[in-house]
Amino acid sequence: MSGFIFLFPLSFAYLIASKKLYDIDFIVRRIVLTGFISLVPTGLIVLIACLFFKAAVTLNAVLALFVLVLVIQTLILYLLEFFTNKLEPIMFPHKHQLQSSLKKLTRNLSVNFNLRELRDVMLLDVVQTFQVHGGAIVFQYPDKLELISEGEIDTAEVEALINDGVLDHPNYSIYEVNRHDEFTSYLILTQKKSKTLIGIEEQQWLNIIISYLAVSLENVYLIRKLSLEVQRLAAQIPNEEAASELIWFRKLMFELQESERVRIATELHDTTMQDLFFLKERFAQLIEKYALSADDKAQLQGFIDYIDIINANLRQSCFELHPHLLREIGLVGTIEELVSFEEAVSSFSLEFRSFRKDLIEAQDMEMKRHVFRMVQELINNAKKHSQAKSVWLSLEAGNQILRLEYEDNGVGFDMNQPKEKEIGNSGIGMEQMKGRVLSLNGRFQLESSIGAGMRFTATIPLKEGKTA
Repeated sequence: MSGFIFLFPLSFAYLIASKKLYDIDFIVRRIVLTGFISLVPTGLIVLIACLFFKAAVTLNAVLALFVLVLVIQTLILYLLEFFTNKLEPIMFPHKHQLQSSLKKLTRNLSVNFNLRELRDVMLLDVVQTFQVHGGAIVFQYPDKLELISEGEIDTAEVEALINDGVLDHPNYSIYEVNRHDEFTSYLILTQKKSKTLIGIEEQQWLNIIISYLAVSLENVYLIRKLSLEVQRLAAQIPNEEAASELIWFRKLMFELQESERVRIATELHDTTMQDLFFLKERFAQLIEKYALSADDKAQLQGFIDYIDIINANLRQSCFELHPHLLREIGLVGTIEELVSFEEAVSSFSLEFRSFRKDLIEAQDMEMKRHVFRMVQELINNAKKHSQAKSVWLSLEAGNQILRLEYEDNGVGFDMNQPKEKEIGNSGIGMEQMKGRVLSLNGRFQLESSIGAGMRFTATIPLKEGKTA
């Protein structure tokens, strides 16, 4: 017991000295600082006490009173910061809200995101915190504007102000965030809901937010620029031998593209399509609830029918972005669904044949996804550029290979002209189709000439024993 009594204080002292229990240096510095600040008010209090109690004034009494008041003053000042932080939400609610919002924004802006996500990551919080009607973030490029908005804000007027270079407007607070040769970005806020502009204190907090936003917008732009450069580099790999050495690079790019397509498709399905469904239900309720004239009912029914058309188009867009049917009905069934839809809306006849469906469906999801994307691109090219009357597609498996063939009787193109190297302007093009084939260790052949249509053949080794 005596050993424990002896060692325990020493252990406690060691933990404090080594800063494993408390940051003793910080505590000591705060005590010294608050004690130094307390010297003047302590001296004044002791002097006043001596004037009131002259008869009882002695040196020992004065010293004792000085030490006592100094300790009390130091303790009060030391604890003042602690109680101020605890009581800040009650004493300074607006300041506390601004601080909380700033912490949340900095935490959100510390992660990578794209421009479309910036509205939820940052703009929504700014609009709510500063109690404004609406806000917008604008990217101004030499040839175009890119804008995201939140709340009630006239985007057409905002675009006109930025294009005209008007940064001082009675109804808007316009802040320049970044300025480069390639782009300039702005944060634009409307008047507050109290019909006033942003106050001085809020301007100070907003300047801090803008400094964080500047870094984040710079990162968004650099990531976007890097992605475009990487895609350009992937499309300009000089030969198949060099391409085979960079298969990992192509696969990474295709994975990034697929993840972005899935994200966009999910966002459309979970937001826009649900909003349209709610709008349709509201129109249907109006027809049932109110005694409307025949013309009004017909007009509302027309709105409902038009919403159905928009929903159908969005559903098809979601399918093209994220063909979920690949897992449900397989590659052949998914291509048949695509062909059925495209044939109904295209100006040419479209025929698709498949052979050895069992071998085709035995392949893994990566191969199925690449083949489906190639079929999509070939059909899109036919719609945009071929001017064909008939298009034929076939997919067959056998002799250890999967063969995709495409043929049309359109206008064709001159293969000797470098500018015609890509199929269309869809963003995938011949180079990325080539990349898909090479990433699967396959081969492809392209034949075309002016007035003789186009023929495309891709052969890909089968992966025996693989299933989706």
